[in-house]
Amino acid sequence: MSGERHYIVIEKQSNKAAKVSISLAIIGFVLSLIPILGWILLPVWIMAILFGIVGLFNSYRRGLAISGILIGLFTFMYKALILQAIFGG
Repeated sequence: MSGERHYIVIEKQSNKAAKVSISLAIIGFVLSLIPILGWILLPVWIMAILFGIVGLFNSYRRGLAISGILIGLFTFMYKALILQAIFGG
């Protein structure tokens, strides 16, 4: 025995941008169902989409990033259609 020691390094992978994206998207969607909050939450949807795009560059948990982007876009489209239905001609 030569006295060498071998260490195993376990690196914990995470995609924080994807987690933030899906969290903001879900919170934005649920709160957008309240009529008073409506378009006030527009920055939350935009941040969910942007964090989702950043999360796509990481190879770990890309599904959360894609889900955050899709929910953010869906919420924006939903609110735009509601707005058009109310004020559209």
